[in-house]
Amino acid sequence: GTGWKACGARNKDTDWPIVLEILASLCLSAGLGFAIAYHPKTWGKAATLEEFDQPKIFIMYAIVGSIVAEIVRAYPEMAFVIFGIGGLLRFRTDVGPARDTGRVILATLVGLCCGLQIYPVALISTVFGWVVIYLLESQVTHRVIIKGIDKDLLAEAAEAYEEVLLENALRVMSQKKNFVKGQVAFVFRAPGRLDREQLEDLFKDIPPKLQGAQDWESA
Repeated sequence: GTGWKACGARNKDTDWPIVLEILASLCLSAGLGFAIAYHPKTWGKAATLEEFDQPKIFIMYAIVGSIVAEIVRAYPEMAFVIFGIGGLLRFRTDVGPARDTGRVILATLVGLCCGLQIYPVALISTVFGWVVIYLLESQVTHRVIIKGIDKDLLAEAAEAYEEVLLENALRVMSQKKNFVKGQVAFVFRAPGRLDREQLEDLFKDIPPKLQGAQDWESA
């Protein structure tokens, strides 16, 4: 604890082992979180948009846990403060989806590190978190339901839509046909730079008889 407190108040070459230790802890937590998030027994059963997006949440929370440990190691008494902050964010703050909660907690802990003058943890966590968020959000998960298709043409229409997705190097995560309702649903990943309008334009060359109304949802 004393070494960590002193580290925040000085800047010497002897601090580099501590910096490398922080970075190694963050990398290890992210890597282990990745292994748990993409466990084949759970990831292979994902069906909804939320389930496909859950690994991002697990990885962010693993990183948050590592930062909490660094703070508590420097200031053990801060464990109760962090617990209180977690409860406040969970029950009193509307931060939107679960993945946004992870980012809010990360930003809160970085601010806490700054207030406690644990600057190495604050700076490295910010840079590391920025990189991880950039990588995780470089691909966006979308779900599109094509409705109002002739039941006799549903299989052909599904094949046509899937072919368009694959031709544009978009990764199809799942496909589900509903012959009773005359619709097919795709869950796929696309680069974050593509907006909804650009994605819809990809399907404009599909023969009219195979097209249907598009209902979109994005993670």
